[in-house]
Amino acid sequence: MAGYIVIGYVAVILTGVAQLLLKKGSSRQCGFLSMYLNRQTVAGYTILFWVTLMNLYIYRYLDIKYGVILLPFTFVVVNLLSFFILKEKLSKMHVAGSGLIILGVLIFNL
Repeated sequence: MAGYIVIGYVAVILTGVAQLLLKKGSSRQCGFLSMYLNRQTVAGYTILFWVTLMNLYIYRYLDIKYGVILLPFTFVVVNLLSFFILKEKLSKMHVAGSGLIILGVLIFNL
């Protein structure tokens, strides 16, 4: 069971990485078609495809109560990666939202 949870958290981190790649790929000042066919965008969609397969695999063997815990952490990971890698500012709403997600997961596990 612990192995599936680890795979789930890896999927959450990969989802955050894919979101960053999609943002960087779509922010280029290019034509419509090249915005979707550049390396970063294609890599982001490829990672999301593999994450989907990972999720299908782990949800086959993992209790749904653990899946409910994994999904919200994607938002927290995207905020953290955006802050550290893209150097974006975190608003008070981002911090409060991430805190509420973490608090909700903690309460859910009591």
